Amino acid sequence: MTDRELPAGETPVEGAGEAPVRKPVLRCPRCGAGLVAGERYCPDCGLRTDLNPPLSPQPASKPFSAGWQEIVAAFAVYLLAWWYLWGSMLFFGGLGEKGSAFWTLVFTLGFVALAELLHWRTPRPRESWIWLGCLGAILLSLMLWPELDKLDSHVWDPYLRSLFLHLAAVWWLLSRSGRLCEGRSGHLLPLDGIHGFLLFPFKHFYLRIRTVFFALRQPFRNRRRVKGATLLWSCLALLAAAALFVVAAGLLMDADKGFDSLMGRIGDWFRFDWNREWIGKLLLSLPVGQYLFGLLAGTGREEPETLRERGKALCGWVESLRKVPNLVWTLLTGAFCLLYLLFFAVQSRYLFGAFTRTLPEGFIVSQYAREGFFELCKVMAVNFALLWLVSRMSRTPVRENRPTLILCLILLAESLLFAVVAFSKIALYIDCFGFTPLRLQSSWLVCVLFAGCLAFGWNLLTGKKSMRAWMVFSAVTLSALCLV
Repeated sequence: MTDRELPAGETPVEGAGEAPVRKPVLRCPRCGAGLVAGERYCPDCGLRTDLNPPLSPQPASKPFSAGWQEIVAAFAVYLLAWWYLWGSMLFFGGLGEKGSAFWTLVFTLGFVALAELLHWRTPRPRESWIWLGCLGAILLSLMLWPELDKLDSHVWDPYLRSLFLHLAAVWWLLSRSGRLCEGRSGHLLPLDGIHGFLLFPFKHFYLRIRTVFFALRQPFRNRRRVKGATLLWSCLALLAAAALFVVAAGLLMDADKGFDSLMGRIGDWFRFDWNREWIGKLLLSLPVGQYLFGLLAGTGREEPETLRERGKALCGWVESLRKVPNLVWTLLTGAFCLLYLLFFAVQSRYLFGAFTRTLPEGFIVSQYAREGFFELCKVMAVNFALLWLVSRMSRTPVRENRPTLILCLILLAESLLFAVVAFSKIALYIDCFGFTPLRLQSSWLVCVLFAGCLAFGWNLLTGKKSMRAWMVFSAVTLSALCLV
């Protein structure tokens, strides 16, 4: 008996003159060669397999399949991509052109409808209604005021409103499908943004092609079940019905001129000018459709549990940054606080002149309002960055270290004072010269920064998450300004 014995119960074929053919069911752990149960040595590398742990067969990959919702969406996205590129005002289809607002509405409603079709079994989070409302408000503003020749009459111009519509649509889809990393908006905003705009659509970029081929192969998989006579008579019936339909439509068009005109307009939809420009537009719409379908359907193919684990892994990595002693951050935060106190003491008359409507000597209202406004906003952004570093890199959490906590709260109070001073300057400007889009944008920015300070302070004091509330406040107020 050789080392390569036959498994129990297996005998060679008599009279064949050759060793029996046995299908490999296992893999060698060293070289990956096929093995048969009972073999003691690998035939390729010679590894003794009976001394190794029991081998398990390789799991078979699951064949690709697509539901009817994905099949419907895969074909519908061809039209959706065309409307996005060449009809709506969302790309370069024509901002301000006649009919562009209508096609923007058609595309947005189509996007929402396909998202609902693909995710209709997913429970709808209540938060998704907020983002859908923001999407609707921005869309309404584009429908009402798409003109490019009136850029100075509204707070946000059509280009910015188009950008906001993209942001609201993607975020609504992530919320509606339950694919936010925390299950809701929050401090994992950067990771969710990467998922929605880059990872999901490009990871599933070829999903539409696979879905279309899957749908087209389905009838041929069951072709043996269809008799040839049945197929023949079905084709004849289809041809006869089509001929009768054409005759009936022609008679109705001869009977009524209005119906003739209507059918002519409908026919224009299916009449294409096969020139180079049209073919170029079609080719360009294909990758756009791939991206859209990858976003819409690919999002649903991502497992929420995997996204939650990815979010937890990112939070764990951030927690690993807690290596800086609290004393270091206490001294650095204290230095910032002293710097701002010195600034307030030296420049108090200049900074608080708007409250008493007293301008510094040599200043006019417009000069006083504009000078230093955006610098104060940038200082607040610097403070947010510093506070994030302190809260994430302190060896001991800020709430557990009283000196650091007190200094962070003082820094937030000074940031609030910066926001109040900046708002007083712009309020004086508005009181003297009235509203303009830029002044309203500046006012909104200060209010968002002020709300951010309050949210950060609430988080430091209570430990409760406040990022979501700040995001909702910012998005809702921005969408409301689109209607102004």
